[in-house]
Amino acid sequence: VARGSVAILAQAVLAHLCSATTFDQTLAMRAVLVATFIAQLAAQSTTVPPKVALEEAEHEYAKALKDGNETLKELQKWLEGIEESASKPDEADNIAGKIEHEAVEDFKDQKDSMLSEFDKKLDELPKAGDAYVAAKDLKKLSKEIQKLSKQVAKSMKKKYHELRTEQKDKAQDMMHSIQKDAHMAMKIARKVEHFGRKAGQPESEYEGNIGRAEKSTEGLSGKAEKFGEHAEHVVEHFFEKVEDKVEDRGRSLEKEAKTKGKEREKSIQSALQEAEGSPAKSAKPAASKSAKPAASKSAKPAALFLRGETGSLNPEALLSLLLPATGFAMLALAFAWGRRTPSLNMPPSLG
Repeated sequence: VARGSVAILAQAVLAHLCSATTFDQTLAMRAVLVATFIAQLAAQSTTVPPKVALEEAEHEYAKALKDGNETLKELQKWLEGIEESASKPDEADNIAGKIEHEAVEDFKDQKDSMLSEFDKKLDELPKAGDAYVAAKDLKKLSKEIQKLSKQVAKSMKKKYHELRTEQKDKAQDMMHSIQKDAHMAMKIARKVEHFGRKAGQPESEYEGNIGRAEKSTEGLSGKAEKFGEHAEHVVEHFFEKVEDKVEDRGRSLEKEAKTKGKEREKSIQSALQEAEGSPAKSAKPAASKSAKPAASKSAKPAALFLRGETGSLNPEALLSLLLPATGFAMLALAFAWGRRTPSLNMPPSLG
């Protein structure tokens, strides 16, 4: 009550100082000094007696020590659960399965949408204006669907690392919480020693209290470090097994996606053959079909030249080739005859 009255008085004095003259300000300053003195007296009159302060400090010390020990029990219980899980042969694979399920669910809507689009375009391919372009687009979409498996595998690794870090952090957080409680308990124990001395306790009593407090808090902090470090080691070792299982499942997903990708490729090829109207014919570009007739027109063989465009014999073309050849043959024959036949006025040989 005294403190509240002094605060009200101080506020009134300060309000008066803002609008008062120089003389009035001097009086007001004196009033502030008086109020400060009264506040000091009130504070001294309301000081907690040493025995009461000692009881409060002992209560705070007991609470801090209790909080630390309860957290230590939680750490021990959690450590036992981790060790039990790690000892089960299928537990690592179960954890990996949950990780895979979460990752697959994250991409489920996207994959379903892409597969629905693929089926729709596959049904429309035989009726497409340009079947080759439609097939090319479908193959691209199929590869995008297959790539989703890599994204799922990547998400699985990320979730694995997050879970592993979460478990290690949990062990560290509990360990640090216990050590913090132990430190706070020791700090309060020093207050207990101080107030015990003030309250008139024997030296052996308050020194004995601080000695026991040091032993208790150091023991609590040491146990926290021991169990915390052991918990981190157990988590590290267990999640190494989980990591192997996660990687195996990721590879299986990619292998399965590759197999289904090949099946989609076959379905695209079948639809393309149906669009061409010949199931046995393989898909070829249109440009390769038009190049072959052009080459046959540019270089006709001699037999085709002797015949007309319809394939019948052309007499004029045949005569234009035979007449020059016949004339040349007759000249050659005459020349050869002239060299081989003896002249009539040549003297007979002497045999």
